[in-house]
Amino acid sequence: MLSVGRIAAAGCRSCQTILRNLLNPESSVFESRANFKVRQQLKLRCSHCYFIRVDGRWEVRCTEYAKHHQKEPFNVKLLW
Repeated sequence: MLSVGRIAAAGCRSCQTILRNLLNPESSVFESRANFKVRQQLKLRCSHCYFIRVDGRWEVRCTEYAKHHQKEPFNVKLLW
């Protein structure tokens, strides 16, 4: 028969692994995110890149490579 200490220790180990799995971020969550580079001068990097205007700013999007995404910096003077 298991003692209370062994049962508690086994329970703590399983809790630790569950917490560790919950606290560690999944790598696939970050891979799907499209991070735009903010650049003064935008340029097309491949044949799949194209320009698009979104909320008054020019952006470069790419259907093939997400790392080609770029956008113009935000113009603060347009707020006033």
